Amino acid sequence: MDRFDVAIVGAGPAGCRAAFRMASAGARVAIVDGSHPREKPCGGGVTGRALDLVRDAIDPLELPAVAIETAAFEHGVRRVRMSLASLAQPLVVAPRLQFDGALLAAASRAGAQLIPARVTDVTPQRDGWILATRDGRLSAGWLLGADGPNSLVRRRVLQPFDRADLSIATGLFVHGRTSREIAVAFEGGPAGYLWAFPRRDHLAVGACAQADESSSAALLSSASRWVGRNVEGPVEAVRYSWPIPSLRVATLQREQPAGPRWMLLGDAGGMVDPITREGIFFALLSADAAADSLLEGVDPAARYARRVRTSIYAELIRAARLKDRFFTPRFTGLMIRALEESPAIRRVMADLIAGRQAYHGLRRRLLGTLEVKLMWQVLNH
Repeated sequence: MDRFDVAIVGAGPAGCRAAFRMASAGARVAIVDGSHPREKPCGGGVTGRALDLVRDAIDPLELPAVAIETAAFEHGVRRVRMSLASLAQPLVVAPRLQFDGALLAAASRAGAQLIPARVTDVTPQRDGWILATRDGRLSAGWLLGADGPNSLVRRRVLQPFDRADLSIATGLFVHGRTSREIAVAFEGGPAGYLWAFPRRDHLAVGACAQADESSSAALLSSASRWVGRNVEGPVEAVRYSWPIPSLRVATLQREQPAGPRWMLLGDAGGMVDPITREGIFFALLSADAAADSLLEGVDPAARYARRVRTSIYAELIRAARLKDRFFTPRFTGLMIRALEESPAIRRVMADLIAGRQAYHGLRRRLLGTLEVKLMWQVLNH
């Protein structure tokens, strides 16, 4: 039975980034995944700050990505556009097949071994873990769960996410249409939002809301209506659906990302913005935190948990506190009005979309635009 220093379940951004970092430092690393790289049913937006984290592994210019120039926000019949073209940290939309594939190739070049098999079980041992796959078994000193919202590793070391801590994302890949603009629409219900992200040869149009408050059918209907209003002519559309962690404040406060010889990364640890549902940046950030903690060698689980709580979870808690009122019609209507009336507010929101502005300091910066009366209405509606 093969023995590794680290076994990583899942070859998405979190798993591949952790594998690259650990293998580059000389560790014997296995990435166990029978499906990656593959196209994932999501928007595919990658922020500049996420790209900055992986520039030591891949060249973003080699990705078949679309650089986003404008963002359009819709609320009912109102629509406001703002420019993103001048941002120092751009927002791009990349096919996940190519983005995840580039990260996996970098990990393989660094020395990580891909085991293309589905993990069926993990069992703790005194000095590590035994991983069972359909093709055999392997052992490792450390187990990293980077296997998404339905994580098998999470189910073995903790418990699955409660339905109230998951979102449903459902939509359509609309082939033969594209642009350099993302669209974000807020509808009366369910309490979520709709997006249209352009890729090289199609649009990824989807809608998301909490899993306990909506259904795939309702969200698909929203996405289909948007396509009907905004895309001319007959289209070829392929449906997709996917769960996304969207944790509540109390869940984030008690979340346990690590334990005896195990860590949870990215989606498996609930590290997704509960408002935007963007998770690539936090997945990569968690991978770096895991690698740093393991390479330091002293109580890695505690070091990782501390890093994640003070950086990732602290930011997500701020978003979760704002989320309860963010998707109300009054809030989104006031926000669209603020975007229409104030170039300064548009600049702040452009930075938020591109990842340059964190939730920490957002309120202060919005009030600092000097649009005090307008922002006071938005923030205290």
